[in-house]
Amino acid sequence: MAEESLNSKKTIKHLRRGLSIYKTGRSPFWHVRIYDAVKKKYVVRSTKEMNRIEAAEVAEEIVETYKKKQNSSHAVSKNRSFEHYAKLLSEITKQKAKSSRNKYAFSDQAKILFRERDGLVSYFGKHDVGKITSGMVRDYLLFLDKRRDKPLAMSTKSKQCGVIRQVLMLALEDGVIDIIPPMPKQRTVDKPRVSFSDAEYGLLLETARKIADAGETSVRGVPVTREHYNVIVFAVHSFLRPTETELFGIRHCDIEVMNEEPKHLLMTLTGKTGYRKSATLDAAVDIYAKQRVLHSDAKPTDYVFMPEYTNRTTAVNTYRRIFNHFLQETGLKKDKDGNDRSPYSLRHYALQTRLVKSDGKVNIYWLAENAGTSVDQLERFYLKNLAPSAAKVRNIQSFGDG
Repeated sequence: MAEESLNSKKTIKHLRRGLSIYKTGRSPFWHVRIYDAVKKKYVVRSTKEMNRIEAAEVAEEIVETYKKKQNSSHAVSKNRSFEHYAKLLSEITKQKAKSSRNKYAFSDQAKILFRERDGLVSYFGKHDVGKITSGMVRDYLLFLDKRRDKPLAMSTKSKQCGVIRQVLMLALEDGVIDIIPPMPKQRTVDKPRVSFSDAEYGLLLETARKIADAGETSVRGVPVTREHYNVIVFAVHSFLRPTETELFGIRHCDIEVMNEEPKHLLMTLTGKTGYRKSATLDAAVDIYAKQRVLHSDAKPTDYVFMPEYTNRTTAVNTYRRIFNHFLQETGLKKDKDGNDRSPYSLRHYALQTRLVKSDGKVNIYWLAENAGTSVDQLERFYLKNLAPSAAKVRNIQSFGDG
């Protein structure tokens, strides 16, 4: 009780906002109380002075020393903070998005930067870019894992590191830092792309066509129609990703019908890998003609598939649910190894089919370029997981027989 009464006898003098000195009956010395706006807490230090005026002078010295110490680990000025360069990166990216006509192309970056509770700005925002280390990035990735039921995929962690590098690169260009710390290495394990066999793809087409033609099925209130069947055929014969920027982002003005042999569509795309011109297989020409009939009043700037959805993310998600219904009806939701199939499996089937059925004659560089991927990706995720073609088996067996 005596100790409590001594502490309760407190004399306080407010020097300015966030800074005050006080004295209790327990000590002959004045103490300084500083508000740390970064950590959002009060810090107390003894002035070692019994005189109030001298204590006030020492308080100013203490707060100055404290700020210098804090600024060694946090940004001294706004233009050295991670948040400053993150916002600068975001603005640069927005301008690129405007010029590319693709407002979805950089959405992942924005989410990584500005997620409310665990985005990069939330975590690193007040830190001086010159004080960010590899260890801090490693700790951030561990922090993300702890907030989730299961650890993030290595590819997702690589994306986080990539955006951190982009932010720090701007600081490097400004001369604020001299070097970008190495990012923690993410060991990725190549997994085979989940695809279909020819028989499975045939079953999927037959089932989707029957469901659409019956006109009796709705998924989450959306009637299943021939258009949803058309998407499957077009995806396989165009190699497009089932995303807002490719399959569900293509408009009539992005397509030119090429009637000379081989008949095909010439598409102008702004997708995952940026701007490219891409050619379809001939079956896509017929599907496109059917879409023109389905949407006979379409304007050049209208989307080819499911144009009723202004928000293309909604179009993607709606189609994914309908496609999942097709998979469930055919028993094809999972492959033999228990991996889930998705609309992306159509692209994987398209690429694998080209590689297998050409008996090795397809130009792998041209195929990769047309599909907006790389030869390395084709080799890592498609070629090494394919069964040897008949031509390869014949070639292997044609030499060395006794």
